[in-house]
Amino acid sequence: FTWYKNGQPLLEGNRFTTKYDIYTKTLTLQVLAARPDDQGTYTVRATNPSGSDETTCNLTIRPTASIDTTPFIQPEFFTQLELKAPPLTKEDFDQMEPPKVIVPLQSLQVTEGSPVLLKATVIGKPTPHFLWLKDGAPLPASNRLRTRYDIATKQVLLQINDVRPHDIGEYVVIATNPAGEDSSVCSLSVQPDKPGVDDRAFVPQDKFRDLEHPQGKGRRPLEIIPGVDTQPFVS
Repeated sequence: FTWYKNGQPLLEGNRFTTKYDIYTKTLTLQVLAARPDDQGTYTVRATNPSGSDETTCNLTIRPTASIDTTPFIQPEFFTQLELKAPPLTKEDFDQMEPPKVIVPLQSLQVTEGSPVLLKATVIGKPTPHFLWLKDGAPLPASNRLRTRYDIATKQVLLQINDVRPHDIGEYVVIATNPAGEDSSVCSLSVQPDKPGVDDRAFVPQDKFRDLEHPQGKGRRPLEIIPGVDTQPFVS
């Protein structure tokens, strides 16, 4: 048996497998992981000393998208999300309460490196949105800063870990909702953490007296010779 593709002998490849079943007299060509370039006319020719015969077929490959574009969520579900909320009515506003600071922020003076927690108690209906400012500018993003609002206690919190000198400044929290807004201000001072110096002596002070006033007889006083020693250390 000889296989041809588009009139040319089929090139050998690990994706092509041919087999002839003697019992069923069936000849097969298996193409693994078919690709667009496998498309064409295939012919198989059978020969023996008595003669030959052949048969031909066409193979068509339908291309498939390399990326599955099937949506996980049907597009019509997004329609409801994209619809604008209806305008608020007078009844809606009557049920609202503007934000109100019940317990304001407290100014703090802390030591460098310590954690800081600024907190205020704020009520409002619906739940307010909160914006933190430092020295009049939005609080910069930092992995040392964490803000949250505890619905149960009505406390808005700003946590600063490992406080540093550049954290010094004026902090403002602004609470807003459709009914209004309120704010609270505090200041944060940071004292530098000066490392202490251990001024304890390694040797007790009284031990130096023996060196300054040696005891005992027979000791020769040290002879101090002015000038520069010109004798080499190594001969």
